Amino acid sequence: MNTKICANRWLYVLIILAVGLSSALSLSLGGCRGRQPIRVGFAGQLTGRQADLGVQGRNGAQLAVETINAGGGVAGRPIELLVRDDLDTPEGAQAADRELIEAGVVAIIGHMTSGQSMAAVPVANEAGVVLLSPTTSTPELSGLDDRFFRVTSVHTSQARTLARLVYRQHSLSRIAVIYDSDNATYTQTFWAAFAGEYRALGGQVVGEMSFSSAEDPDFAPLVAELQSTKPDALLIIASALDTALIAQRTRLSGWQTPLFSSGWAQTDMVLQNGGQAVEGMEIVMGFDPNSQAPAHLDFQARYQARFGRAPTFASAWAYEAVLILAAALEKTGGQAEGLPGALLETQGFEGLTGTITLDEYGDVVRTQFLIAVQDGEFVTLEALEP
Repeated sequence: MNTKICANRWLYVLIILAVGLSSALSLSLGGCRGRQPIRVGFAGQLTGRQADLGVQGRNGAQLAVETINAGGGVAGRPIELLVRDDLDTPEGAQAADRELIEAGVVAIIGHMTSGQSMAAVPVANEAGVVLLSPTTSTPELSGLDDRFFRVTSVHTSQARTLARLVYRQHSLSRIAVIYDSDNATYTQTFWAAFAGEYRALGGQVVGEMSFSSAEDPDFAPLVAELQSTKPDALLIIASALDTALIAQRTRLSGWQTPLFSSGWAQTDMVLQNGGQAVEGMEIVMGFDPNSQAPAHLDFQARYQARFGRAPTFASAWAYEAVLILAAALEKTGGQAEGLPGALLETQGFEGLTGTITLDEYGDVVRTQFLIAVQDGEFVTLEALEP
């Protein structure tokens, strides 16, 4: 009898302990769930001919995440950055975003080129996930009530400014152009804006060539044909690598025409692969690589220490994009719900080189800068207010 009572008592004690342990574990797991990371995606080209743009963007985003987490995270939770390679193709962009959405990200930082963003926006809209691009500047995504936001200004403004500089400041009245048709939403709209302004001023377009960067083109015959039109200058609208290769080809053929390019080419790759061929080339873009703003200098130093190389516009804008996203997530408590509205409240945000304001459609207007290659470096010639 006593043995049975003792056994029952021990069983009772074990049940109490089990219930207590279960409750403790439940409370513990609940607390962990409350501190689970906020997942944010990054999608850009990390391999291939134009990987410098995506790699720099990823690095800038990663540095921003590390900075935010070191400061306590967002709403008491750390950010976890999930990275995907969009392979620099529309199909790759859609696949990358679907993977990130399936993984539960609250937003995606990307894409880095206009063509990939154009392909990705329908996927983001359908899933109700914010797509915040550091570098997409096509006007085809302007003025739309969707889930697409950006921290770079529309490139048509830069194209028109460049056209005025070429025609008025340099007195060059005949121009030829070569552009990459694989990123047509960027290159063709940039060219259309430039040509429209240039012709309106009295300039003449004497040569126009396009190429597919995916087909590893031979630039020699293309450059030779453009040279035969006897232009006063050549405009190149392509990635940094292709811009450098085209510039090399013009100089190897003995053609010393002035060169101009778009902001897409403003990375170290154009300097490393272009060498003397890109000396004197001018670009108009919305980023000043030589800014002496304290925030920019601090970012440059930390980026150099973290990645062993200098940052570019892609890394700077990706860094800013993550900071803006984090500020909006702070308002939503780290949740995706309400995020578009919180982003639209971005007014006078202190970026690396100035303030950032988003309009009602998630577009931004920023100061433009005239940049030239001098002695193997990008030199800022002047600021150009929009």
